Amino acid sequence: MNRRQWSIVLILFFLNAFIFVTLFLLLRQVYLTPQEVAVATPTPTKTPAFMPVPTDTPTPLLAATPTNTRVVAPATPAPTFTPTFTPAPPTPTSPPPTATPVPPTPTNTPTFTPTPTPTPAWDYHTANVGCYHSGHKFIEGTVWESGAPKNGVTVRLSWAPDAPGAADYVTGTDPGRPGMYFHFRPKGETGTFYLWVVDASGKRISDIGMIQFNNEGSNSPTACWRGVVNFVRNL
Repeated sequence: MNRRQWSIVLILFFLNAFIFVTLFLLLRQVYLTPQEVAVATPTPTKTPAFMPVPTDTPTPLLAATPTNTRVVAPATPAPTFTPTFTPAPPTPTSPPPTATPVPPTPTNTPTFTPTPTPTPAWDYHTANVGCYHSGHKFIEGTVWESGAPKNGVTVRLSWAPDAPGAADYVTGTDPGRPGMYFHFRPKGETGTFYLWVVDASGKRISDIGMIQFNNEGSNSPTACWRGVVNFVRNL
């Protein structure tokens, strides 16, 4: 055969090969099932390879056919269950019984009731007793009966209770001072004096008032030069 005939034979050979390969790929895609995949992947597009009319060049190799790859998603681990333990409450216990104390046997204790000392029922009682500073030493006061000054009442002064009188003064002696009595003492005299009311027989009929003279100056809060003792009778 000549050169032209050989060229025709080669062209027919490569054309038949191309048709055969194309049919093989189509049949393989139709009748062969691809492997299952876990996730969807795009199906590759089958692009038939176009082979130009060969010349005096080496036969080109067929393009590699992509394969379907099965991708498996990672397994999700199952949750771990951890049991919880709740302790039971303690069983209540009853408190021990409390012993009831036995009261002691009462003893008979004799009771003593003191006999009150009878208080004399005085006709007059002292009131508004006090002592203050003054330019002279004296004791004065007023005898009251039912809220009014009372004349004709004897007030006794002495250096001791119920002792013989050092001086007696009858209220109302001074007409301008009803119900009042007045006892003058020497200016430099100090000591304690007692006063009470007596009846016509000289019997004491009142409690006793007390005045204690001193020589403290006028600026002293305890100076005692002018004593005051009143007597009151309520009918």
